[in-house]
Amino acid sequence: MKAKKKLVRLLMVLMVSISIFSCSDGEDGATGPAGVDGIDGQNGQNGQDGQDGEDGQDGEPGSANVFYSNWIETELGSTINTQSASFDIEAPEIDSDILTEGIVLVFGRRVEINAGELESFTYQLPVSFFGARQQVYRATILTDSEIGSTAKIRIRVNSMDDTNVDDGNYIARYRYVIVPGGELIGSSSSSKSSNVNYSKMSYEEIKAQFNIPE
Repeated sequence: MKAKKKLVRLLMVLMVSISIFSCSDGEDGATGPAGVDGIDGQNGQNGQDGQDGEDGQDGEPGSANVFYSNWIETELGSTINTQSASFDIEAPEIDSDILTEGIVLVFGRRVEINAGELESFTYQLPVSFFGARQQVYRATILTDSEIGSTAKIRIRVNSMDDTNVDDGNYIARYRYVIVPGGELIGSSSSSKSSNVNYSKMSYEEIKAQFNIPE
């Protein structure tokens, strides 16, 4: 009986072994579809870019076309035995456009010693002096017919009390400033109808307005 059981077990082991070794490999399956590409990784940081600075504010209008002369010494004498006298300053920058559209300002300066200190006083012409000195100083631009090839500014001093002028050097130096049409700075208008009245401004105000050096 035992011999019979051993024989059965032996046969079963043999059958299993034959079954394992007799099985053939199956055919390879079809290639599956390509997978979706992965997301690229982020580049490493090499330092962050700085933020752009804010735009600066626009500057105020400039005065590139405004002309100013040097200080010009007077040619009026210290002893004038008449009631008026004059001399001319050549101003070639004044043309027909300036005469019709622009503005010409003329300033006179006197210098005196006061308590040992040198002081200067600058006036826009015309200017009058009263008291012991009865004088008026004016500046006139010669008309088109008088200009010729070079424009001129005529400086004239007059006595106001029917006496001789005597001292014409009270104002010792002169300067003129030319403001072309369209360069009326400090106003919303670019024409001579501007509400800025330069003829009423002091020399210090004009100097600051147009960045004129001393």
